[in-house]
Amino acid sequence: MEITIEESGAKVNIAVCSFESAFKLKSVIEKELLKSNINLMELDFEDISKIINLLMVLDSSSEVFEAMFECLKKSSYNGVGIKKETFDTPEKWGDLYEVFFYCLKVNVFPFYKNLLSKFKKLGRETPAENQEPTLVTV
Repeated sequence: MEITIEESGAKVNIAVCSFESAFKLKSVIEKELLKSNINLMELDFEDISKIINLLMVLDSSSEVFEAMFECLKKSSYNGVGIKKETFDTPEKWGDLYEVFFYCLKVNVFPFYKNLLSKFKKLGRETPAENQEPTLVTV
């Protein structure tokens, strides 16, 4: 995915990383969210304080940070491979979170795509009137 960061004009190419790296990033994010008792199903994305809290939880995790850069190994910033050193100058610090966002979009969101569509379908389905609920055992 190629993007141009509006504020800096940087050209960024976010590449799909390996399954192992993407799965690790997904897993460390989930672990951090569970540790902090953040329930994404109850998160009000209109409430900026809750969004900031979510970002702080993820941002303060060295595991998430390391996994993010592992996923960015094949990506580039202005034609140069992305490493931690890419953001060494304060002028580039503002681009970091946008790069992280697109890394998540390319490498983590696909894990949930089919599952979320299934949940949406379940939410629309309603039992027929007068139909008794059935117990399903596995």
